[in-house]
Amino acid sequence: MMGQDQSNLNDIVIDLTFTKGMPVDCLKYHGHPPESSYAILWCMLATGFNRIFTRDDMKEFLFRLAITLNSLNLVETWLMKDHLMDYRVKGNNYILKLEDIAMHFGIEIIDSLENHSTREKYLSDISTGIKKTMFISIFSDFSVLEPIREGDEISFRNAAELAPQVTPELLAKAEFFAGDLMKFIAEETFTDRNPLMAEKEKEIETRRERVRNLPVFDIKKIPRKIIRDWVESKYKPEYAKEFLKNKKEFERYVRPFIYLAWLMAHDLLIMNGPFTYEKEGVDLNYEDYELPDGGFRLDMTIEEYELEDLANTIRLYLL
Repeated sequence: MMGQDQSNLNDIVIDLTFTKGMPVDCLKYHGHPPESSYAILWCMLATGFNRIFTRDDMKEFLFRLAITLNSLNLVETWLMKDHLMDYRVKGNNYILKLEDIAMHFGIEIIDSLENHSTREKYLSDISTGIKKTMFISIFSDFSVLEPIREGDEISFRNAAELAPQVTPELLAKAEFFAGDLMKFIAEETFTDRNPLMAEKEKEIETRRERVRNLPVFDIKKIPRKIIRDWVESKYKPEYAKEFLKNKKEFERYVRPFIYLAWLMAHDLLIMNGPFTYEKEGVDLNYEDYELPDGGFRLDMTIEEYELEDLANTIRLYLL
């Protein structure tokens, strides 16, 4: 079944619009990004980065790179060999250098409100970042850290083994690495930016303002009778009674569906069949809507629980 992560695969691209020099020239004259763009894409996905637009973005990216790729002895390779790592694109092997990263200043791979995840979030689950990126990259035949291949089978179990234990020593090592590399990136990289970056940042701020003004869900504002009528119509009497009187059961079996209907009532879902998903800035926990056979399909959940009728009822009352 289609899940949130899978549907978002279509949102991942190599957007070089805001870069300057070789990457965008390669795309313009050859119709494809340079091979190094795929290595940058891999590293950004694995480290929770959506775009690299500021000096601080670049330093944080390099910091996370040293941690995620610690198994490759990234810091030692830089100090001894003056390059970063090997990578593979469509069966060919290449070497990534610092100048490759520097010339990708301005790259965007996901058009999100934030340039990257928080450091706390990144450090909390490094192995998931590696595993997710391994999964995504095999479909386009590029990689930095390879999954285990056993005949025709591909295993991602080594993601946890490749993720390092976060220790004070590793954090200090990553800080040193990022600080040292930043010394070798020309200052004009950050000051002589592509003018389109400023336009993009203005657009992002407009989107942030729109998100700040989104309505806030408050289930107490929905009449109890509307909720009770829906629960009693969807569940057997003994279950309905329990869900309505037991707070824990209510939070698990009722609230998520009332919330989904509330989103529909406020036009905060993009209704597109199997690709139905929430609008930007909307908080939605897909785990609340897992199907019996696994995966997530909001359109199927909406149909099964008759949430369109509930949404219409909520809309008439609240709006």
